[in-house]
Amino acid sequence: MNFLAEAEEKMKESGERIRFTGGVSEEEIKEFETLLGVAFPESYKLFLKKYGALSFSGDTYYGITRDGKDANEVPCVYFSTKDAREQGDISNAMIKIKSSGYGPSYSIDTDVTGKAGEPVVVETSLAFKIHGEKTIIADNFGEFFLNQIEESLT
Repeated sequence: MNFLAEAEEKMKESGERIRFTGGVSEEEIKEFETLLGVAFPESYKLFLKKYGALSFSGDTYYGITRDGKDANEVPCVYFSTKDAREQGDISNAMIKIKSSGYGPSYSIDTDVTGKAGEPVVVETSLAFKIHGEKTIIADNFGEFFLNQIEESLT
């Protein structure tokens, strides 16, 4: 069972509402990769193709929304990543995929490859612009997403 099927099973079993914007095409994904200047890992592409962007149990996972590159708010991954880069909250190699709401941000770091051969997911604080500190919290997006869904249900 892949991470998306496992996460969806857990979400459905919980009875919590699953809200998502709708899957996107490979062409839309390529457009966003070009706009952000990075290649998306395969696990994140699978998420985008299935959900676009997703909210579940109080958490929002950024992605591609119906407004495309013209969206000017979360959960648009282009908007959130561009804004975070401009503020110095993440590096130009990072893709912002989630905020905690109280400080830490979660990003795919395309500069660091994990054991699964994909970029890792890192947590950064608001002090990233000062210290550049980041903590690897998942080997890839699939692991991160599944872990986050499981944590939201405990």
